[in-house]
Amino acid sequence: MRYAGSVELLAELGLSAADGGLMLIAPPDSVLAEAGRMRPRPSIASTLYVAEPAARIAWWPERRQLTPAALSRLRWMLEGDGARAWLIIDATDDDALTPGAVRGAVTAAGLTVAGERSRAGGESALEVHL
Repeated sequence: MRYAGSVELLAELGLSAADGGLMLIAPPDSVLAEAGRMRPRPSIASTLYVAEPAARIAWWPERRQLTPAALSRLRWMLEGDGARAWLIIDATDDDALTPGAVRGAVTAAGLTVAGERSRAGGESALEVHL
């Protein structure tokens, strides 16, 4: 599956379920393994549309999912005080998004990009909030 280089990605982003609500949306298998070692375990959803609001959200969107409706839902999920999301993209994916495309889509949805981190394996994580 895509995102094979995601081992210990959550730790690298400073995301821990011990710090409060953590929702993972469509995480790759390697991140599921990392999440399985956390105590307490984070919540996991297969898609943005079944996910619940949380203080911290990590989402692995696909190109077809960066729609105004999806980003409106993400915006709603971030309405909690200080809520943040990390959108993780993989440049090595067959239909790869670019950080610029994600940045443009989230900005158009009224979200703010607070930072971006790149990993050696080709992944980028954009931190967003209201």
